[in-house]
Amino acid sequence: MIRTALLLALPLALAGCGSASDQPVAEAGEQGDAAQQRIVQARIVVNADGLSAGGETLGFSTPRAEVDALAEQAFGAAPAKSRNEECGAGPMDFSQFGPLQIAYLDGSFAGWFLRAGEGVVTADGIAPGVTTLDALQDERQVQQLDTTLEGEFQYTTGDYGTITGFAAPDGSIDALQAGISCFFR
Repeated sequence: MIRTALLLALPLALAGCGSASDQPVAEAGEQGDAAQQRIVQARIVVNADGLSAGGETLGFSTPRAEVDALAEQAFGAAPAKSRNEECGAGPMDFSQFGPLQIAYLDGSFAGWFLRAGEGVVTADGIAPGVTTLDALQDERQVQQLDTTLEGEFQYTTGDYGTITGFAAPDGSIDALQAGISCFFR
């Protein structure tokens, strides 16, 4: 829990000291530097247990109104909303903010799904369309999953949570997901 708070607080502390381009980067290596810059520049940072924006962290089970309000403030726009009655966990509602889809079950934050796009990264600086599976395997413990969904894998986050991902045959990461999903396997 403390490690998560530190990972989420670091970008905010760095942002408060000046522009992202003049900030010192604590991690070694080019990949660490790039990941840290993505975190500093993100509107929303997702993790294995929820998301954060503007210094506020919301975990799974937070009421939809609170999560949508925080994401709306971060993106400056209302979400596109949808519903799927046929999810395995039961009917689910969704709010789409740019590349981030937030899932709700019974009115509470249940999970998130992230595609390639601007403004959202994981607390580890992982971003679909930017990070490759090889680069992720160099930094984290990655397990290939034997499911009907092609390229599905799971990795251990810096705070020892797990995030599921989907890799293309070329090794690029197409999407990431945590919490309850509406995938049919």
